[in-house]
Amino acid sequence: MQEITPAKPGQDDDGKIYAADFKDYYHSKLNAEAESRYVFLQGNRLPERWMGRENFVIAELGFGTGLNFFVTWQEWQKNNQNSVCLHYIAIEKHPFQAEDLRVFIEQWPELLPYADELLEQYPPLLAGMHRLELAGGRIALTLCFMDVSTALDEIVAQVDCWYLDGFAPAANPDMWSEQLMLKLAALSQSGATLATFTAAGVVRRNLQAAGFTVMKRKGFGRKREMLTAVFNAAQVKTLQPWFSLPGRISGTNTVNSEAGQRHAVVIGGGIAGCQTARALAERGWRVSLAERHAKLAQEASGNRAGVISPKMTAEPGWGEWFYRQAFLFAHRQLRRLKREYDDLDWSPCGALQLNHNERESSRWQALAMRNLPDAFIQLLDAEQAGAVAGVPLPFGGSYFPAGGWLSPQSLCDVLVRHKNIEVLTGTAVSEISRDNQQWRVSCEGAETLTADVVVIANGRDVVRFAGEAMLPFTPVRGQTSSAAVTPVTVGLKVTLGHEGYLTPAVGGRHIFGATFERDSPDASLSAQSDQQNRQQLALHLPELAEQFGQVESSHAAIRMTTPDRFPYVGCIPDVDYYLSAYADLRHGKLQQFYPEAAYIPGLYIMAGFGSRGLTTSGLCAALLAALIGGEPLPFGKSLYYQLHPSRFLIRRIRQNR
Repeated sequence: MQEITPAKPGQDDDGKIYAADFKDYYHSKLNAEAESRYVFLQGNRLPERWMGRENFVIAELGFGTGLNFFVTWQEWQKNNQNSVCLHYIAIEKHPFQAEDLRVFIEQWPELLPYADELLEQYPPLLAGMHRLELAGGRIALTLCFMDVSTALDEIVAQVDCWYLDGFAPAANPDMWSEQLMLKLAALSQSGATLATFTAAGVVRRNLQAAGFTVMKRKGFGRKREMLTAVFNAAQVKTLQPWFSLPGRISGTNTVNSEAGQRHAVVIGGGIAGCQTARALAERGWRVSLAERHAKLAQEASGNRAGVISPKMTAEPGWGEWFYRQAFLFAHRQLRRLKREYDDLDWSPCGALQLNHNERESSRWQALAMRNLPDAFIQLLDAEQAGAVAGVPLPFGGSYFPAGGWLSPQSLCDVLVRHKNIEVLTGTAVSEISRDNQQWRVSCEGAETLTADVVVIANGRDVVRFAGEAMLPFTPVRGQTSSAAVTPVTVGLKVTLGHEGYLTPAVGGRHIFGATFERDSPDASLSAQSDQQNRQQLALHLPELAEQFGQVESSHAAIRMTTPDRFPYVGCIPDVDYYLSAYADLRHGKLQQFYPEAAYIPGLYIMAGFGSRGLTTSGLCAALLAALIGGEPLPFGKSLYYQLHPSRFLIRRIRQNR
């Protein structure tokens, strides 16, 4: 996936916006807002088609200045009745810079409030899918900054309505090809509609070849005709069968309704469990969060302060895309939560990953060749890094302005403050069982809970309830240490990363570490671990380390990691079914001959985050909620595969193990 080249807008003598690269206009020169309403809203019979829908999915080819999205948002606000969520997926290979986008939307003052909310969350121009939650979480905008063909291959959604608003076929023929229309068909629900400003014969023929019934309609303004279409064929299966989506479990019929409200039990009150509870609650679910300790965030999520930053690689790949998209999602989520809950203990002070060894220096040099946006990453020499950090540093490094530190306990406390969440502390789950299409969750010394869905998110104890699902885990003990702020270290303004990390002052103390001890079952605090942390800090940052006097133990816990260091997010596979249905994978049988996957109904997992749960759990919770509710996934197919709970099971079958 190539990095992004921003749009190169121009204005003609009349002040109308056009794309210099494509020599075509973004809007009608007559009345752009009226054209948007006529072509796309009326052409797709909106808003009447989304009335009363729990979810409605619109996909647009060619986001441009965002005008179609803002007009749709405005109409949805006026005419959504009981719709829970509007999903809007927008594909744009050459997106605008945020400042340009605002200038253009200022032409329509009534749309500015929508533009302001979008621009507050607008991501740096990085390739990938960026999920933005707007209108109090009731509009989910997924900005796909990538080539349209790649985006259509990666999107996992069932689209109700298409806006085809790319540049004219003569200026950009690749966006209107038959192959591309076939990809639209593969993502379309039966009955999906489509509208476009063009009436070109090649577009009409390509849509028909893909299975759309095409109609001509009077065009807007001086245009004689435009096209609308309906898709009534069967949707093509685009996912690998062993990673197919679980059956949809509906949420509430209306966003405020108590009648018929679905119930989920989430086991585990750490970061993973609290993020999951919040994501489901915001979608109208009633959630019971069961935590065996007297307080939330007592084990792996009990650290005083953890660092939020992405994980970059010399060459871009799916791992880097996952971490940077999760990092940007986490930053947007935290900003939204901080506005609502001022006591959230979060400092977006910036995160600096130091070039403390040859590997990091090589990565730094490779990143410098990729022309990544400064709003996301700045590559600094030692002098520049020291100026940003507020203390002299022996190395340069990669600086992430949106990074920082966060109290996991504070985040958990904030996430569960939702009217749909019931927190059950001191509640140890002893057994879960399936009974008449419901789950029964037995708790020690408490009433049995019944639920439509159970999510296992209890860290080191996850294997108790995941059964024989072939989910390999490695327990890793981690201990952090702390030291009092000194007259020298008080100047530290950012988090510093080396093999471990060091925070600025947090309540008068620096938090640093952490140890990484495989297969260690003992989570008690250890003076030896404090010594290891001090030695590691002295190795990479000796001038700062020598300032510290007495070092104290801060927190220790067992973190569960996976063999590939990426979490498990999704439905628990039916292992016996997998072993039978996919047995011929070991013989290389072709994919199209396999049935779709079978899962344990209503049983999900959210685990294996290791030391990066603060950064990645928010986006993963959005993925889990999308899988449960049948929504478009918040990131691409490739990343979904890499987090799927059956990935190691399929690998073992292929290897005949």
